[in-house]
Amino acid sequence: MSRNDLTRREVIKRGVWAGAAAGLASAGLQPRAQARVIGANDRINLGLIGCGGRGRYIMRNMAKPADANINLVAVCDIHKSRLAEYVNEATELFGTQPRTYADYHELLADGQVDAVIIATPDHQHCGQTIDAVQAGKHVYVEKPLTAIPSDLPELNRCYDVVKASKMVVQNGTHGVSCPAAVALKELVAGGKLGKLFRVESTETAHVPYWVHYRGPQSETDTDWKAFLYNREPRPFDAHLHACWMGYYGFTSGTIGGWMSHFINTLHFITGCDYPVSATAWGGRYASTNDPRCDAPDQVAVLLDYAEGFHTQFTSHFGSGIDGEKTLFMFEKGSVRCRFGHHLGNPVVSSEGVDESIKPYTLLEADPPYPGAAHVKNWLDCVRGGGRPNADIEFGHKHGIAVLAGDLACRLGHEVIFDRQKRELRPA
Repeated sequence: MSRNDLTRREVIKRGVWAGAAAGLASAGLQPRAQARVIGANDRINLGLIGCGGRGRYIMRNMAKPADANINLVAVCDIHKSRLAEYVNEATELFGTQPRTYADYHELLADGQVDAVIIATPDHQHCGQTIDAVQAGKHVYVEKPLTAIPSDLPELNRCYDVVKASKMVVQNGTHGVSCPAAVALKELVAGGKLGKLFRVESTETAHVPYWVHYRGPQSETDTDWKAFLYNREPRPFDAHLHACWMGYYGFTSGTIGGWMSHFINTLHFITGCDYPVSATAWGGRYASTNDPRCDAPDQVAVLLDYAEGFHTQFTSHFGSGIDGEKTLFMFEKGSVRCRFGHHLGNPVVSSEGVDESIKPYTLLEADPPYPGAAHVKNWLDCVRGGGRPNADIEFGHKHGIAVLAGDLACRLGHEVIFDRQKRELRPA
């Protein structure tokens, strides 16, 4: 296979990544099926698309509250052995045995399914979300919505389809459901520390998180064509199937895997619009012992916002030094917290600016990990309406940030986002 689906030559040749037109006819974007009206006390019947580690984690969060009033009625996975294995876990969690599907389209056609959880590889998220919404299903979809610059038209179409529907769509950037995010949002809005001008975030690890992933070892145990989805045909590759997060043609590595968490939380806290431009660098420096994976293991992304601040996201493998942290910088002080998927209990400090303000925490106690709160927020909105914490607006915004950062990294120079045309282009 080629090193990248989107090579530098293609980048230069195409020159611009257009947005499938901003004014798509709404008639063609309406759901093809009507969703069941779900009352406040009604049980929600769920379908799971993707029974890997992430899908299982989400379902365990779904099953935690005793009063969740949900049932898992259908599961789908292209990996035959994994699908058969997960049925036992699902039955134990929810008390009933779900129906199994090898093709997600068949699950979406199941009239008993009210809502679906999409926990598949990044390159499938947009298309499957579109199909689910058009089938009249509410959606909880993992992040990012997409991670490859050439998929921008599909990201824009996903936004249009969801906006034209009445379906509740939640993106899996659960940091926005952490109490710390709400507290920080109030702090920024209140102006106590003055103008926000810079945000830095770092996430590190000793080795790439995909090196330990395992998948089917033979094509007979999986639907390889379904895995490739909209990618170019190629022979079965067990390593690619298991470690797709390390392949540039299927993801943007830590930009999509980690930065999407940070950026979505930042957008929520600040209420900002789309990034104006991106500059980035990255490469493989520490994990060169596995030449099959080509996604960068070191990356730095700078994003500029019209609201008058910029961000710096840095991630690297090869060392766990510094771990995870985020720093918000204001005119009159700073706020230190953890990474975007779990901010922890932020510490406010005016050290060096106003010594009369002693460091203090925003919350009375350290908050729990927000995964369960995030799925509860989605379920509450499915029942009662309202806007979920990470709706399609946030999903599209962080998707643009991810694509801009990734494109800048691939090109080696600045990338501009045209808000009106919904296009990315080299500066």
